[in-house]
Amino acid sequence: MADAPSPTLTLRRLDERSIGFLIAGASRVAARWMAPAIQQQPPAVGATDVMSAYVAAVHSHNLQRAQQFASMHGVVYAGDDLTSLLERRDVHCVYVGNHPRHHAETVRAALMAGKHVLCEPPLSDDLDESRELEHLARHRSVVLAVNYAWRATGAVRRLRDLLREDSIGATLGVQIDNTALLPLDRRSWRLKRPFGGVLWDRLLHDIDLLAYLLLSDPVEIQTHPLQNLLGSESEEDALSVLRLRGGTPAIVHDSFVLPHAPTRITVYGETGRLTALYCRPGDPDSRLALQRGEEVQHLSVDAIDPYRASVARFLAAVRLGEAPLATAVDDRRAVASVLAAQQSLQHRKPSSPAAFR
Repeated sequence: MADAPSPTLTLRRLDERSIGFLIAGASRVAARWMAPAIQQQPPAVGATDVMSAYVAAVHSHNLQRAQQFASMHGVVYAGDDLTSLLERRDVHCVYVGNHPRHHAETVRAALMAGKHVLCEPPLSDDLDESRELEHLARHRSVVLAVNYAWRATGAVRRLRDLLREDSIGATLGVQIDNTALLPLDRRSWRLKRPFGGVLWDRLLHDIDLLAYLLLSDPVEIQTHPLQNLLGSESEEDALSVLRLRGGTPAIVHDSFVLPHAPTRITVYGETGRLTALYCRPGDPDSRLALQRGEEVQHLSVDAIDPYRASVARFLAAVRLGEAPLATAVDDRRAVASVLAAQQSLQHRKPSSPAAFR
């Protein structure tokens, strides 16, 4: 029996329509998700043989890591000199995914070089510095976007649509369990101050989810420490009780230490309840259910690569002036809530994010 013919490989070329990215930070997220998300964008409009986007270069403070990343992903240029890489004419955009302590300085350098920027959250833990970066981007007429990829997952998109359609009536409460066990290969800086712990790694995204889904942000937050099983210097397990604008309550549980605890978003309404399970970016089996009384309806969820979708929205902002998935304003709202949660932990009483804005 003859072998089946091999699938035809479509080779695409680069031209002036192709947008080149510098990846700043040879991280696991960049390797597993962001480099493929950039390289797998649909071809340029009107030219199926032209790459829409590609990785032109990679930067790391560790030269060997940059070179390994470049070799793995077929990137020609790699280095530890950010300035020289930003001077390259084939670099139009910068994805900033290095350690959070380097975010602000990397974003500033990229904006000063006239490059569009897509940055992992947070931009900065200093809200004045975040505003400065936003003003710099506006002055340079370039896009500054923040990669809150949860917004682009199929489950969260469908959940938001259902809430807009008033499928469960007025919202009475929200519960988020962001409790996926922290993998061994991520137990490095995520367990060390200043940016380690569940408040920066998990609560930051929970707050953005609340704003995205409900168009509301916290006016008060009280955070309680729970278990500390990994022996780190930062929060490993915390429960936050929030009062949202308009009075809606929300309970958020963030943990690094609970195995067998799927990520869950539950929205309670006057006429029903919506529950999303396994809905973090990268989760392969997201589920969504609508419950009214005893009746439970399991709803379909589109299989969406949220990182690819976030890059697509960023490119639309660069090319067409459309809004990116999330902005510096969105990031500051989430950061202010994390700072309030830290203050609540320190003083053991409720705190207001408004005090930090």
